[in-house]
Amino acid sequence: MNLESLENLPRSQKILMVILLAIIIVGGFVYFIFIPKKVVIDALKNSVNEINRQINNDEVKLRRLDQLKVENKQLQSELSRLQAQLPAEQEVSGLLKQISDLSVESGLEIKLWRPGGRKNDAAGLYIEIPVDVEVAGGYHALATFFDSVSKLPRIVNITNLSMEGTKVVSDSVFIQNKFVATTFAAVSEIAEIPKSTQTKRTQKNK
Repeated sequence: MNLESLENLPRSQKILMVILLAIIIVGGFVYFIFIPKKVVIDALKNSVNEINRQINNDEVKLRRLDQLKVENKQLQSELSRLQAQLPAEQEVSGLLKQISDLSVESGLEIKLWRPGGRKNDAAGLYIEIPVDVEVAGGYHALATFFDSVSKLPRIVNITNLSMEGTKVVSDSVFIQNKFVATTFAAVSEIAEIPKSTQTKRTQKNK
């Protein structure tokens, strides 16, 4: 088909051919140029979004790091404060003796003083030192004793309290009181309570 033939074509056919030619050109552009470039552009956009996400995460981590440093400092300070309340090696036996003396000073009669098995805490920071105690005395004497123990500079927990065997002597009420007095010591600062001291104390107060 030459140019003369094209000129002789009806107007409608000429318009149709122009449209078809335009479709071919546009289709070729879309298929060979636009689509490949769009794939590359989409990939680059995804990469940019991923990098931005990582940057945001890193910024959050940096802000969180500063917060964690502050929290860690606070926890270290609290740990130091609590460790200061744990008896040092040479004070373990002395603290238990102090508790025993407080019971006598409060007007209680010691019936039993038996140190139990020691137990490490889960974190391994300290050891629990429980003592099974049985004393006889009135309500006021017992309350005075517990109040004195609560004011000690070292940590002492009173648990498993039971009262039984009430009797009246000279208008005074005496009660058999059983409880567990537990103190704590740092793992590296443990001193053994001499067994002779334990035995003598138990025998003396039975």
